[in-house]
Amino acid sequence: MKIAVISDTHDHLENVERAVALVSGKGASLLLHCGDICSPFVIDRLAGFKGRSHVVFGNNDGDHFNICRVAAKFSNVVVHHHAGFIETDAGIVAFTHYPEYGRGLAATGEYAAVFSGHTHRRMSELVNGTPHLNPGELMGLLERPGCIVFDLAGGQAEHIEI
Repeated sequence: MKIAVISDTHDHLENVERAVALVSGKGASLLLHCGDICSPFVIDRLAGFKGRSHVVFGNNDGDHFNICRVAAKFSNVVVHHHAGFIETDAGIVAFTHYPEYGRGLAATGEYAAVFSGHTHRRMSELVNGTPHLNPGELMGLLERPGCIVFDLAGGQAEHIEI
């Protein structure tokens, strides 16, 4: 199973649309957003993904109520608030906005992989044998905009620049 992971889009709609198209072409069947979508209108771009899109809140997501209200209009978008846990054939995948929380979740050894955002920097580490990754940012503030497609079967991440 391939999982697309994006984070820190900060309302950059064009990059969200491009990322959704690119990860779909790479065979991702699940999309995780590690927070800081910022506004409710990003949700309909995530709903354009053919599989299920899962979202957690970050520190810049101001209108939680309307983000949830818009997400409820789409059958393939789920908001998990501050942490998400997705059951897959390879085990449970966890995702959150803050890397400190992600590192802590990975340290338990209970998850197939853990993803986080917030720093706007790509990162990959093994914590207690569990992959913990940050896809970087889609916004393009500190790094070139990008995301990852993570292959759960092989434990490999492919970084995709937008």
